[in-house]
Amino acid sequence: MLAGVRAIAIALGAALVGMLMAGCTGLELPALGAAAVSAGAGSVVKAGTEYTLTGTAYRTFTLPLEDLAAVVRSTLDRMELPVTAAAAHGERLRLTAEGIGRTVQLELAPISPALTRLKVTVKQGLVRNDRATTSEIIGQIEREVAALPVVRAGK
Repeated sequence: MLAGVRAIAIALGAALVGMLMAGCTGLELPALGAAAVSAGAGSVVKAGTEYTLTGTAYRTFTLPLEDLAAVVRSTLDRMELPVTAAAAHGERLRLTAEGIGRTVQLELAPISPALTRLKVTVKQGLVRNDRATTSEIIGQIEREVAALPVVRAGK
């Protein structure tokens, strides 16, 4: 177990040094780092969830935008995070929900008719991002999606 933790720490350190040496100003974690960060003990969020250094999370679901939007709204309702704003920007849907001292910003963007990418950011105050709450929201959405009945084409 300790060897695995040490290997993850070395991989993350090497990735960060590589970014700094190359003068990279990108905000997204390298694929190895994102997988290592999300693969911790007891982690609910899948390794396919991407995080930026600012705490924004991205997760792609095999659902049409409208279906994922319904799941997102249902999840937010169940978590008692009321949606305070919703707007369509081209093909994208942006939602804002409010919690106690936190603002949840979600964006759904279609990749194909059956594939939608979800972006989630939770702000605490004006500056601080709440990554733990972001992870929990994604995890709850994943649970609801997993509970949906499987619909097969042609049946």
